[in-house]
Amino acid sequence: MIAAGSISHEIQGAVESAVRDLVHVTRVGEAYYVNLPMLYPDGSFVTVRIDRMTGTGIRVSDAGFAYREVDDLDASRSFKRTANKVAETTGVDVGERVISVEANIETIERAIFDVAGTSWRVANVISERIFEEDDVVLSAELSTRLKAVFGSDKVCEGEKIVGASTVEWPVSAIVLLEEHKAVFQAVNDQANSIYRASTAFRDISSVTKQIRLIAFVRSKAILGPRLALLAPARVVEEGQSDESLRKAAA
Repeated sequence: MIAAGSISHEIQGAVESAVRDLVHVTRVGEAYYVNLPMLYPDGSFVTVRIDRMTGTGIRVSDAGFAYREVDDLDASRSFKRTANKVAETTGVDVGERVISVEANIETIERAIFDVAGTSWRVANVISERIFEEDDVVLSAELSTRLKAVFGSDKVCEGEKIVGASTVEWPVSAIVLLEEHKAVFQAVNDQANSIYRASTAFRDISSVTKQIRLIAFVRSKAILGPRLALLAPARVVEEGQSDESLRKAAA
């Protein structure tokens, strides 16, 4: 039998180790980079840079990481406008590419929190807006193809399906076949789109087996290991033939 005190000690050790792994500090020259347990849309950790100013003054910035995130999405023009709006509630300063705030040793924790939170929100807001637009485009493309393959009278758009959790899940389209329904959901490569579809598929599949679940994606390769999250749905790429849609729905 393992003593309760021993188990408690092991749990404490595991917790302390996990906490240490959540935050990393790296010194580069006279600057400190702090990686925080927050993720940008591309999966990288939110990072702040801390520079010493005169006396006990310091400058905390995001080193332009949020700007780089949105620039990679060809949305750099939205950066400053979005950042200024988010900064209204946090009080940080917004430059052309950098989010920052001046602080001192006594207020360093708050400064790190404010800059990191603002940087993450800016990147996330812009990313979600872009990928929601992509979802709309992909869903429209999917509906057009389904109508051409199965006939307009068999394709229902704007429908919702109730899962085992009683949540009503909106889906891109439902194809009405003779003995069952085929539910198609457009999924882009943004994390929110993947996780939403994954949760919906699992919830819906728990209710009935008389439904075929199909994820319509631009590319399996782009999804990488996240492709497995779309189970139990079948996955069809936009570049595949109409016959692939028929087989997935059968």
